[in-house]
Amino acid sequence: LNQRETQVVCDFFSSLGEVIKLTDVKDFSLSLWLIFIICVGYYVAVFPFIGLGQVFFIEKFNFSPGEARAINSIVYIISAPASPVLGFLVDRTGKNIIWMLFAVLSTLAAHMMLAFTFWNPWIAMSLLGVSYSLLACALWPMVAFVVPEHQLGTAYGFMQSIQNLGLALISIAAGSILDSSGYLFLEVFFCACVSLALIAVVMLYLVDFLRGGELNLSASARGKLQKISDAE
Repeated sequence: LNQRETQVVCDFFSSLGEVIKLTDVKDFSLSLWLIFIICVGYYVAVFPFIGLGQVFFIEKFNFSPGEARAINSIVYIISAPASPVLGFLVDRTGKNIIWMLFAVLSTLAAHMMLAFTFWNPWIAMSLLGVSYSLLACALWPMVAFVVPEHQLGTAYGFMQSIQNLGLALISIAAGSILDSSGYLFLEVFFCACVSLALIAVVMLYLVDFLRGGELNLSASARGKLQKISDAE
């Protein structure tokens, strides 16, 4: 049965002249590679930080272990209800790159607050939770805008692979920085990672603008474009 299903899928794509190959990676556009950089640069400043965050809050803010665990989990607690709401907002408005820019800037502000101030860390972590949710809602759907449908699985798989590789390497680097230089330098390192994502977002905006601005269309404009495409 599996062999038959595989043959049916292959015959379908062959009839369209679209054959799925791992070598499709070499044909990925500049916009997609920038999306990959944003993905890695952003998430390596969130997941490793949360992994090391409990001791950070105990040492810098004199939190009890229970308080440190609570604030360290707030990003995910906020993300659970916020993600569907923000996803609906992004779908209704479009402008994915602008939303992504807000998310990255907010995350950079949150890390800078944690690094250079003694303000109540609940503010920064709550901001990080909202930003984390918003970025996911704006970033991941954009892959479908820049690759053909038959390459979506390859593109998402490659994106996930790069993200996991980045997380593995940055987690090792973060632990080394923490052991040798302390939490201030670690936060500066995370700020640098988010800054890389910010540069990639700005570059993506410029590249998209020069190519017609399709990634940053409003929802209504994107709907009209889709209708024209379907009619053709």
